[in-house]
Amino acid sequence: MRVILTLGGFGSVLTGAIECGPEARPLTRVLGGALVAVGLLLWWLVARLRRPGATSGRRAVPLTAAALAGLTGAGLVVALVPANLPVSANAPALSDDQSPTTPPEPDPTGYLRASDGTRLAYFADVPADPVATLVFYHGSGANEGAGYLDFGRQVADRYHVATYLFDMRGHGKSGGRRGDAPSRRQMFADTRTAVDFVKHTNPRLPEYVGGHSAGAGLVLNSESRIDHEVAGYVYLAPDFGLHSGTERHSEAANFATISHRVLIADVLTGGLLDAHAYAVAFAYAPAEIHRAGLVSRYTSTMAIAQNAGHSAAVLAGTHRPVGVWVGSDDEVFDPAAVRTFARHAPRATTQIVAGADHLGVINRSIDSVGTWLDRRAAAYSAAYPAAPQAH
Repeated sequence: MRVILTLGGFGSVLTGAIECGPEARPLTRVLGGALVAVGLLLWWLVARLRRPGATSGRRAVPLTAAALAGLTGAGLVVALVPANLPVSANAPALSDDQSPTTPPEPDPTGYLRASDGTRLAYFADVPADPVATLVFYHGSGANEGAGYLDFGRQVADRYHVATYLFDMRGHGKSGGRRGDAPSRRQMFADTRTAVDFVKHTNPRLPEYVGGHSAGAGLVLNSESRIDHEVAGYVYLAPDFGLHSGTERHSEAANFATISHRVLIADVLTGGLLDAHAYAVAFAYAPAEIHRAGLVSRYTSTMAIAQNAGHSAAVLAGTHRPVGVWVGSDDEVFDPAAVRTFARHAPRATTQIVAGADHLGVINRSIDSVGTWLDRRAAAYSAAYPAAPQAH
């Protein structure tokens, strides 16, 4: 009993100490203080439960308590180390030479209600005779108004694909705390909400889903929830995850500054600690953050939701067509490595877009993406004759 109480006290004190870290919100610090108090109370009970006259094991509990107290102190020191995440990271920002100047994001076409009631903004371009639909997500810290709307318009106008570009929660015109989410599962449920809405609106059309950079990571993480409704996937400069081996080893790859302490605490405790502490900062210029409404920091929850940790298995397990485009001059990802990794998908089509960088691939891939979608829609129409015929 005494050993159990001693261990329980250690767990309570350590958990409370970490909860009182510098990124903690006021209510979280109150909870942390309460946990520390409970742990100390448990240790006091251990001391009171010593049996009169007992000699064996008298030293075991005090020594255990002392050792665990030392570990608790070490945990407290770690918890008090700041994440050191500035408003805008000091790493070089991505080149925007191939992108038009980003104005403030316009009003969206409409909003969906997420399963928790949060408003999710979307921008739709629907031609008169669509042959397919495309649900598409932006990259880290961005929004659909920051360089994606022209991509959606041109794919719709020139290739008759109805495009639905969604701002993730906590971004752009969507609701939610900036750069945060209640949970990773909620992010994946949001993707399912968007896919369901577009399928309900266009029930006879093949539906494709994709994203740029970390937006592709979110879709990959959501695939188990949406694959039954999806005809294929479109990935531009996709982030296949930290363990995919596709990142470049260069200064521009340091676009994100990471607090590993916060991420480790979140992962090791299953989200009990630091899930909503800021863990990643992006190298966006302050002027661009203000003008385009970019998000400069992510919490651990938001960052992990977009990190495709099992992308090789996900790609290998899908039998849908997967299209991957990456620029030859991408500053963040090695194009050859991305193309090789994408071949985990049995039906992968890959293309390195000549002269395009990480942001430039969005507009420089319009023709090839549109053609790919048009051809897949034609194959769908042949397989399902009741569907509208592709052009």
